[in-house]
Amino acid sequence: MTAPVEIPIELSDGTITIRTHKLSDVHPYFEAVQESIAEISRHLPWCHQNYAIEEARMWTEKTVPTLWQQQSEYHFVITDAITGSILGGCGLDEVNWVNQTANLGYWVRTSRTRQGVATAASRLLARFGFEKLQLKRIDVVTSIENVPSVRVIEKLNPSEKKRVKDNSPLNDGTPNTIVFSLFPQDIL
Repeated sequence: MTAPVEIPIELSDGTITIRTHKLSDVHPYFEAVQESIAEISRHLPWCHQNYAIEEARMWTEKTVPTLWQQQSEYHFVITDAITGSILGGCGLDEVNWVNQTANLGYWVRTSRTRQGVATAASRLLARFGFEKLQLKRIDVVTSIENVPSVRVIEKLNPSEKKRVKDNSPLNDGTPNTIVFSLFPQDIL
């Protein structure tokens, strides 16, 4: 495990910024999620039709700071670097300090998709993982059917890509998941 990372953190490429959550994010974060439920609920179970402001408040005020303190997950909001408006969220979870790995995830509000936001945020987040957390590998696990997500990660030119099958009883044995692996040389 590395030494705890000091917060707040803000990383930017001049167009988008990823930063640690603030208490003032609750309402704009909630609005971004509400706008995007139809698109992202298919892939992210926490985003559901009855998503409530209290869920956004709990995430922002309690869950995210606790996970940072535990050094188990690192979540950020994605914002427009000029206006500061919330564009989505991204994070590293399933941090494995023994193997120095983590999983990377993201979502972008519907009105800002297909504009390079997820790719830019993923690049910034991966740099954070490799430089600040000293990770050796970052994986992105996504459904083959989540074509926009697959495109985002392919733009980062990951070193490895493998198809795996879901082991649930409903799966017919067909590979339905792609795991992309990023290494420091892919990003830095």
